[in-house]
Amino acid sequence: MKRILLFTMCLTAIALAVFGEDAADYQKWMKTIGATSGSLRKNLDAKDGDAASADAKKLQAVFDEVHMFWHMKNADDAMMFAMNARDAFRDVASQAAAGKVDDASTTLKKAMTACSGCHAAHREKATDGSWKIK
Repeated sequence: MKRILLFTMCLTAIALAVFGEDAADYQKWMKTIGATSGSLRKNLDAKDGDAASADAKKLQAVFDEVHMFWHMKNADDAMMFAMNARDAFRDVASQAAAGKVDDASTTLKKAMTACSGCHAAHREKATDGSWKIK
């Protein structure tokens, strides 16, 4: 009986540590997305296709991580939002690199729709004003 209790406690501790690490990574990704999206908008407004493409590629990579996070949580809708954002940022990168910054700006709006859909479904405001994952 003691072995079962000890085993259960160890599994619980591991699960909490992994979720805590995942949540910390997730927060880091969201901050990266916010900052990089702002940079992307500025670079598109400035018609700097190369810098905008680099930002969009960075966002594409981050959304690969976000997709895996939601995959591990079996949240199909969030996985779809992440895939849609990733694919849209891939398109933004291609369009910006080709000098089609107006098209890239339009595609960026599509990507941001995926972001807002996921935020509406999977985040809530805590009493201290911060945001947490639902």
